[in-house]
Amino acid sequence: MKHLSQFALIFLLLSCSGKEQSESSKSENVLENLTYSVDTVMVDAGDEVINLRHGARFSAVSLDAQRYYYYDYNKIAINEIDLQTLEVTDIYQFSKEGPNSIGFNLPNIQPLRNSRFFFASSANVGIYSNSGEKEKSLKFNFKEIDGLDIDEGGLITNQAKISHDGKLMFALSSPYHTPTDVRVIIVEPEIKKGKTISLPNFIPTLKFKVHLKEEKRVMGVREGVQLNILNNVILITSSSTSDTYIYDYQIDSLRLIEFPHQLVSLKKSGEIKNEVGDENEFYAEWAKFKYQISFDKFLWDEERQQYFRFGYQLIPHEDRELEKKSEVFLFAYDKNLNLIGETQLDEIEYRFESPFFKDGKLWSYVNVEDELGFAIFTFDF
Repeated sequence: MKHLSQFALIFLLLSCSGKEQSESSKSENVLENLTYSVDTVMVDAGDEVINLRHGARFSAVSLDAQRYYYYDYNKIAINEIDLQTLEVTDIYQFSKEGPNSIGFNLPNIQPLRNSRFFFASSANVGIYSNSGEKEKSLKFNFKEIDGLDIDEGGLITNQAKISHDGKLMFALSSPYHTPTDVRVIIVEPEIKKGKTISLPNFIPTLKFKVHLKEEKRVMGVREGVQLNILNNVILITSSSTSDTYIYDYQIDSLRLIEFPHQLVSLKKSGEIKNEVGDENEFYAEWAKFKYQISFDKFLWDEERQQYFRFGYQLIPHEDRELEKKSEVFLFAYDKNLNLIGETQLDEIEYRFESPFFKDGKLWSYVNVEDELGFAIFTFDF
């Protein structure tokens, strides 16, 4: 390697580093004496060229965490990577047009069993085989589904996911079309019935937004709500609060967890002017919430039987274009989502990109000389 990306280089410099605290000290915080090491590895793509322009935002990991699926937007293809050998083992070609179209927009990909994928974008939802054939369209208009108590006048696509058995589809109400409420949408595709459930603790998330409208341009930023499937339950999280909703779709039960974090604020605060007509005012309003704590989605470590979550607090820079460094926090939870640990990763300054756990280690995408790579963290606590 001639050189590494800034993120990967920092990872290498951190090898065998961590918080130095007495190993004999006792604490209810399991991360109090956390130490970690890190290795950076590259994927052998053979003769293939993988376009990393969009990073790993639209990629995914198999249900057994043995394969990584990197979506190449330029080629409309999924590169399958064996996470044991770190080699590209297959390429699955899809199409933007025709009867098997996945659409023109960047899709979120959810790997399913039996070599199938669930694709969801703003204009398309469906299940596809790895040969590129559309097996089932799940592109529903709100008016098609009996029982929904909201009508956003479009497709049910926002954060769309499907249960592992394919019997239920989930989505979130759109903040653009339902601006005063946050709801989880549950659909039974086979009979076209559904319902929605309000998530009141996430309604404050909707105020953390600012929209600039000038004569020749429009800009907007906002905090978001995410939906994720882990361990056969739906975890619904917000970037603006540590509060979490768990929907157990097997027994149709929703519960709210409010975590007792001590290291960071529990949620963003303040009043934001949502509509502005001046660029300086736009950045001033955005600054009111973008430098506060932001919470990422949950990760599951099968080996430890624990959940983990990252928090980030962006560090201001005099040049807004160079604002990339953050204070990084790691939170740990038991299998019942009780908070059991929290710590600041003092030596880490950048967000982990599309992280996941495999064999008890944290993997995070990195770009190494325009080649696909991973930083692999070994946590000891």
